Amino acid sequence: MSEANAIAVARILATEPVLVGSERASSALGLESGHLGHAGPPFERTDDIPPVVLNALAGAAVHEGWAGDLDGARRLILDGQITLHANHDLGTVSPMAGVVRPGQLLMRIENRAGSEVVHATLAEAGRRALRFGCYDEAIAGQLDYLDRVIGPSIVKALPAEGLPVLPLIAQGVALGDDTHQRNVGAMYAFVRQLPGLASEVSQWLLGNPQHFLNYAMAAAKLSLDRASGVEGSSIVTAISRNGVQCGVRIAGAGQRWFTHAATQPDGYFFPPHSARDGQADLGDSAIVEAYGLGGTIAHAAPELARQMLQDWPAVQATGQRMRAFFIDTHPLIAPALAGAEGVGAGLDARRVVEPVRIHTGIAHRNGTTGWVGIGVALAPLECFQKALEAL
Repeated sequence: MSEANAIAVARILATEPVLVGSERASSALGLESGHLGHAGPPFERTDDIPPVVLNALAGAAVHEGWAGDLDGARRLILDGQITLHANHDLGTVSPMAGVVRPGQLLMRIENRAGSEVVHATLAEAGRRALRFGCYDEAIAGQLDYLDRVIGPSIVKALPAEGLPVLPLIAQGVALGDDTHQRNVGAMYAFVRQLPGLASEVSQWLLGNPQHFLNYAMAAAKLSLDRASGVEGSSIVTAISRNGVQCGVRIAGAGQRWFTHAATQPDGYFFPPHSARDGQADLGDSAIVEAYGLGGTIAHAAPELARQMLQDWPAVQATGQRMRAFFIDTHPLIAPALAGAEGVGAGLDARRVVEPVRIHTGIAHRNGTTGWVGIGVALAPLECFQKALEAL
């Protein structure tokens, strides 16, 4: 391990993400009226924005009161009258289209071992949600429910010292979570640590375990961002996709994105949908793969492999190959199925010799149907190669 990579990994593993409260995006991120965040690297042109993201942005604009209807909101976006930002640059991460608007409530996650802060979004329930490009009166109600009920209820139930996130991830992974497309164990652990939650809220959370993903994503970003800027380091600090491109960041190149065409996910499609309906890979959620979870621990998540219609021996072999891309071992996350090698820490771009496996939700490419499946996408090898050329 090089000295630069040793420094980067030490910073990542020294981070202690703790959920401590909430704040509106306008103050938490400095997000002003007429500005929206989105998942993935920035779009080069508004014409590049795929329907799933465009419709989610439009729904957010209507919800904020900037447009009277979706058609008008789409025109504002395509004409450049609404300013777009990559979430990573704002200090947050969010799944799928990942749209962040000034008025929404965000959950504050602090580094107990330092001064850094990252904010998590609150995930809606159901297959029709803003993050999948859907917006109507019912979805507007869901968004308001998150801001009025779910977020404030969680904050009210938090211990005075906050709620550490990594132990919840570790418990979930021990129970078969990959912390990307399966978060059942972590959500149970989360609710157990909040005994003061109203029954309505705890039942909502347990019925929507993917809600936990957003906290895990923010914890991963908080940790990986601490390695950013370590000169000469080839440790990956972000993987993100905007539905057109997949982008990678490495520590030694700071905030630069290295991109290649996003891949098409495949896996299990909810009937009557099929692979031809799927949107190209999308979302900030591959930050968990960069941290060492998700598709990179596929060999520790057998139930998820079954749900995605994946051959288990092949999944085990792929997960073990992914483990070889990491230069260290996570001291806290250690599922039995990972074996003696444990869970990796420090994804080294120099070790990446094939595309990195990502576990992902799949949106319908039309941007109106919603969530249509779960499966596997890939972070292209070209992203890592381009990043190394910049060192």
